[in-house]
Amino acid sequence: MSDNISTIRDALSGIVRPDELVGIKENGGKVLLTVAVNVPMGEKPAFADRLKTAAKGVEGVKDVFVSFAEPPQKVANQATGGGGAGGGGAGGGGAPNPLEKIDRIIAVGAGKGGVGKSTVSVNLAISLAKRGLKVGLLDADIYGPSAAIMTGCSDHEAKGDEYQRIVPAMRHGVRVVSIAFLLPKDQTAVVWRGPMVGKMVSQLLTNVAWGELDYLIVDLPPGTGDAVLSLSQEVPLTGAVVVTTPQDVALIDVLKAIEMFQSVKVPVVGVVENMAGFTCPKCGEVTEIFLEGAGKKAADRFELPLLGRLPLDPTIPPGGDGGTPITIEAPESDSGRAFDKIATATVERIDAMKGRPAGFKLSWNSGV
Repeated sequence: MSDNISTIRDALSGIVRPDELVGIKENGGKVLLTVAVNVPMGEKPAFADRLKTAAKGVEGVKDVFVSFAEPPQKVANQATGGGGAGGGGAGGGGAPNPLEKIDRIIAVGAGKGGVGKSTVSVNLAISLAKRGLKVGLLDADIYGPSAAIMTGCSDHEAKGDEYQRIVPAMRHGVRVVSIAFLLPKDQTAVVWRGPMVGKMVSQLLTNVAWGELDYLIVDLPPGTGDAVLSLSQEVPLTGAVVVTTPQDVALIDVLKAIEMFQSVKVPVVGVVENMAGFTCPKCGEVTEIFLEGAGKKAADRFELPLLGRLPLDPTIPPGGDGGTPITIEAPESDSGRAFDKIATATVERIDAMKGRPAGFKLSWNSGV
């Protein structure tokens, strides 16, 4: 890896100075570049394209993502009491790139709303944290941010660090950031056009003092819109978990979601089937209220693993509403154990995927 990074630095030497290239991170052919340059805002896309073209000329580089840090002189001017160019981030390049210290970024998405995507995101993050991993949770569901409520931090006051990046709340061992932190407390609806949603999701991800993370779980808005497109273009996503309900009518939506991720070259980690069956507390009989099988059918169709099936559990909503998810309230319950198994399956699947081409089946020439 070190030899490849050195080769990438050489390939970029004609575009940026060594002190302007403040970070290079590579993972399985995906490269994240962090540059601190004085480039006008309107010229940054073209400048980023030059960097991407040069880096992709290096053997083994498949995708390139560019992040802009504050240039040294700007940081020095903003600093109180001096500090100069060396007082900023890595290599004296201003604010450090918050993505540099994040090992894996997992998006949790769904083809439609109401399937329990946020419940899966929150409990997956907590299950990973309980294993001793450093975990972050980004509530990027702009239209319906619920992860803040479900983790018990809806009253968190957003504060900035020395670089004016959002400082996450800490709940249940997880660093949490939500759009809800930035909205007036009496605001009940976000009325934004799609491109604004995509831009806000990107800013929430990159303008946060995440620190070192093993996993960052991103709870996406439902559907196949701008939020996913923005993330896939600007951030090296490790993979995506797709959530569905069991009935056949949900199958078309989960298939669209999988195809969406594959079309923008985000590997799909697997499928989670939620509300899979209700167990009678008196007799123990399991009733498939919503039928069964949509998750398994979708997984089989795309040769993906079914990461797990979550029961229809009436104890889950009260815990979420009260800020104490099922993985905290009742970790030994059927639902708690199911989430633990999903976390295990997710980690094992990502470990198996790491460093391998995703093998995408869909080519989508939409100009994205």
